[in-house]
Amino acid sequence: MAPRKNYYELLDVSENATSDEIRKAFRRLAKKYHPDVNPGDKEAESRFKDINEAHEVLDDKKKRAEYDAVRKGAFAGGFGGGPFRGQSDFDPGAYSRGEHIDLGDIFGDLLGGGGFAHAAARGGDLTTDLSVDFLDMAKGSVQELRYRRPKACPTCRGTGRSGRQGCPKCGGAGMTEGDERIKVKIPAGARNGSTIRVPRKGAAGVGPGRSGDLLIRLRMIPHPYFRREGGDIHIDVPVTYSEAVKGAKISVPTIDGQVTVSVPAGSSSGRKLRLRGRGVPVPGTLSRGDQYVVVQVVVPKEQSGEFLSLVERLAEFEDPNLRGGWN
Repeated sequence: MAPRKNYYELLDVSENATSDEIRKAFRRLAKKYHPDVNPGDKEAESRFKDINEAHEVLDDKKKRAEYDAVRKGAFAGGFGGGPFRGQSDFDPGAYSRGEHIDLGDIFGDLLGGGGFAHAAARGGDLTTDLSVDFLDMAKGSVQELRYRRPKACPTCRGTGRSGRQGCPKCGGAGMTEGDERIKVKIPAGARNGSTIRVPRKGAAGVGPGRSGDLLIRLRMIPHPYFRREGGDIHIDVPVTYSEAVKGAKISVPTIDGQVTVSVPAGSSSGRKLRLRGRGVPVPGTLSRGDQYVVVQVVVPKEQSGEFLSLVERLAEFEDPNLRGGWN
């Protein structure tokens, strides 16, 4: 009887396809239908098993010859005249268990290395984002990061095989993905969007090959009142009308704590008061940026009759030509 499946059609190759053409077709289809690429898709899983079975037979000269002989004998319709005519002991399902298959070379590019049956290769680099508070980036800190990392399969130890069969846990790829937790040191003065490289925390290498690196992109969480421009910090500080007119000493927050600042008499909104060395540390140096206190004169919202009377008297001292240049 004829084999239950047409392996050539499953791999979309002709009956005269070379071994190289069969391998290329298998790799292309395996990438498309592998269970890791289609989690939970039973149809894709079934298709993957079929193309795996087809590859196991057609890529082996002896198995392919037996398979072709059974097909030709069945199509000839004879029941005698040859060992492969009529019924046969050939069992195509015997190759659906993943024996002798190596998927490491197929998924190596996705996991950062070559096939597990080949020479050692360095693992690929991984990139992830880490959100860090404004002050933790300005002053430096240690953060915990959790991410997914391809590692050597614990069942087959990265070989992709379990005995003579493909590893059931990793599907022959030799790698699985798991959670990883690490401590990350954020240098004082780190900038938004900057990258920290952590050696050997990327994808595992092939065989004895070293692991790749982990690239961490820092995303700064904005502060409610500090603004950062390079190494400098800016902050808007509200002052009363009388403080702006007469001058005053006020308490202002910095990344190091509260400091006292003198507001000069006659200060208008927008005036910047410079606090030297109160900004962000400059990485790799002992210097720091500055902090700029931006004066914001606040007018009372609730204005009593007495208040308005005082304002009328103050108007007598105001410059009537304050905006005269605009005319």
